[in-house]
Amino acid sequence: MKGFPKLILQKADVANIIDGLHNYPLLQSSFEDAKEIADKGIEAGIVVPFPKDPGGGYTHEKHKRNYIEMYNSGLVYQLCGDEKYAVFVRDMLNEYAALYPTLGIHPMKKNQSPGKLFWQGLNESVWLVYTIQAYDCIHEFLTVEERANIENNLFRNVVKFFTEEDKYSFDRVHNHGTWAVAGVGMTGMVLGDSVLVQKALYSTKLDGSGGFLKQIDELFSPDGYYAEGPYYQRYALLPFIVFAQALDNNLPELKIFEYKNGVLPKAVTTVLQLTNSDGRFYPINDAIKEKSWLTPELVFGTDIVYKLTENPTLLDVAEHHGKVMLSAQGWAVAKAIAEDKTQKFERKPMIIRDGANGDKGALALLRLGESEHQTSVLFKFSSQGMGHGHFDRLGINLYDKGQEIIPDYGAARFLNVAAKEGGRYLPENKTWANQTIAHNTLVINERSNFNGKLGKAEESSPKLVFADLDNPTVQIVSAIDENCYEGASLNRVLALLEVEGRTYLIDLFNIKNEKSSQFDLPVYFNGQIIDSNFKYTRLNQYKVLGKENGYQHLIVDAEAGSLPQTASLSWMKGTGFYTVSTLAGSKDEFFVTRLGANDPNYNLRNQMGMLFRFPNSKNKKLLTVYEMHGDYNPASEAVLNSEGSVSELQLIEGDGEKVAVILRLKNDKKIELLLDLSFANMSKNTIQVEGNTIDWEGNYKVITN
Repeated sequence: MKGFPKLILQKADVANIIDGLHNYPLLQSSFEDAKEIADKGIEAGIVVPFPKDPGGGYTHEKHKRNYIEMYNSGLVYQLCGDEKYAVFVRDMLNEYAALYPTLGIHPMKKNQSPGKLFWQGLNESVWLVYTIQAYDCIHEFLTVEERANIENNLFRNVVKFFTEEDKYSFDRVHNHGTWAVAGVGMTGMVLGDSVLVQKALYSTKLDGSGGFLKQIDELFSPDGYYAEGPYYQRYALLPFIVFAQALDNNLPELKIFEYKNGVLPKAVTTVLQLTNSDGRFYPINDAIKEKSWLTPELVFGTDIVYKLTENPTLLDVAEHHGKVMLSAQGWAVAKAIAEDKTQKFERKPMIIRDGANGDKGALALLRLGESEHQTSVLFKFSSQGMGHGHFDRLGINLYDKGQEIIPDYGAARFLNVAAKEGGRYLPENKTWANQTIAHNTLVINERSNFNGKLGKAEESSPKLVFADLDNPTVQIVSAIDENCYEGASLNRVLALLEVEGRTYLIDLFNIKNEKSSQFDLPVYFNGQIIDSNFKYTRLNQYKVLGKENGYQHLIVDAEAGSLPQTASLSWMKGTGFYTVSTLAGSKDEFFVTRLGANDPNYNLRNQMGMLFRFPNSKNKKLLTVYEMHGDYNPASEAVLNSEGSVSELQLIEGDGEKVAVILRLKNDKKIELLLDLSFANMSKNTIQVEGNTIDWEGNYKVITN
């Protein structure tokens, strides 16, 4: 069966989906949700305002609402046959066809590539991706004259804007370009214009220098990781996966889902793994906090990839979504769920490579436990992440019991809140969120990685030294960056293990530095400080930690000097207790910090942190241990194991680069981590510990006794 619709919902599938509405509850409820959106739009009436507002303003939000209402109305028309839904879409498109040719560049344009309906062209291309699907659904309802008006005055003009007036965005290898080529390519399919489809695939020059295939080549690693990070992978996923489905439906010979070894389906399963146990994405780079996998992008992605692979764990994700696409893909998911084929989706420890060829570092996910009780560590030693990347080489985030314990700040932005810079990125995104001090990683001489220069940061990436995430007793990973600070080499080793019901994260920085420098190790935490084994002084006077590179935003709340050899501090978050212990010296310093200095417009969120400072350091090993322990039951007011178990840390250095990390516990037991930091992975290693010779093979060995 040929004809319209032809993009995602196909004419040949409509009858089957209508039948499925009576048999598969998730499909039925998804239809009812779409119908409710469409009915509310029809009831409110058609309003297509002249664009004048930035993100979050009335006209901006109204145009967004319009494309959502048109999209859902088109689908509902196909599945119930009531012409009022097609009339609504037709009349709305006629209004846009009258308005669009009169528009110049948006009056609230800023630095980003502007649009006409919206302050940035990105929103315009999103509008096109949804709106062309609505038009596809009512195409056969329209007269020849109505189609000519809508196509010539609206869609041809929108396409001209992207392919001629804003070629830069269209041909750019970036999420802005992805949305643009998807919208134009899908429009080309509906209009029967093969040249537009070819431009979408290969750039306006038709030479492969840009376009959809180039973006797949360069933006995704072989493991399905997207260069800008999980938040933008989630956002860019919709045009990638939806355009790919439209291509598969209309140009099956392209075999788009097999392109680059099937990286697009892999990108969906990868981004699902880049979530905490509560479903929230790890908020690295320019991420908006609290975004979870309960998004329209992942409804599309999950359904499309399930139809391709029949991976039953994706049904678990779809059940969390509580909705499916109104298409053959959604029908397949709803049918499988109704037939009880769901298997639990598991978040697993893994290394996810970065870079088009998988050679630009990686993310390491260390995970112990299951479901909501899981402890997870994100270790970031990936590429810079283009313009949305942060200067956070070898940074870590820690999650426990579904909560963010040691957080990443993410982006300084109030998305679509007009009062906050029109919903754009705030100035503090550069002065704070991008800076190295804003992350849980080493800072040398109060400077950010690469002195905050994006171009320089894009030239190199950290490297994986070794990893073992399959060991049932310990998960360990080591990575090195030799470029982020001139004259310095930074190697970080993380080992996550559980001993007698307590979880420990051993964190060792091995720093080789040509000059005597100041090393700062910030640790941001969520929760309330409850105890420490050293005295600190709360300050009565306002004091700022530094003058630039993000330090100007940190208020010193408390400070301490003359730290004990093992300096420990505990805090409480939710029902859990957490302790950080650091191997320190008498000249080292400690600060409790609060975010908010030099922030006249209250743009920065409240965030507590601590900072260990090691002055006059050259070659040095920094040992820190994080412990997850105890439980607080608010119902019974019972407290269990609220104190940390580490009494003493030791770092013993042997021949070459052999080291022994020793955690002496308060119950007279100890944990030993033996490491070979030479990166040679020698077959035989030996070290003297307390008069005993211990040998092991490979990079590491863990002993608990």
